Amino acid sequence: MRTTTWKAVRSGNRRHAERSSKVANPTFKNPPPDLASLIRGLYGRVARKLGVDPSYVSRVARSERQSEAVDEELRRQLVEIVKYLKKRRKELRKKPAMNKARQS
Repeated sequence: MRTTTWKAVRSGNRRHAERSSKVANPTFKNPPPDLASLIRGLYGRVARKLGVDPSYVSRVARSERQSEAVDEELRRQLVEIVKYLKKRRKELRKKPAMNKARQS
């Protein structure tokens, strides 16, 4: 006879609790002021591309539903946003500060 030991899960949704422990929580030291506008519409873009409802994409993102296609597209879209932010940050570093040039 097997004995099963259950660990206490704070979340009512076990899949969410298990899955969230696998994903690292990325943080920005200095988040761009327009980050919200870059992410806004993410679920809609993914839903349009895959021909599903945005609420379904939202449920997949919260681990209430499972879909490899939606998960992969969400990750791809987020990678594109991060690439854009890195590119823009690099361009800002290359430009000389206008205020410093004027003070000289």
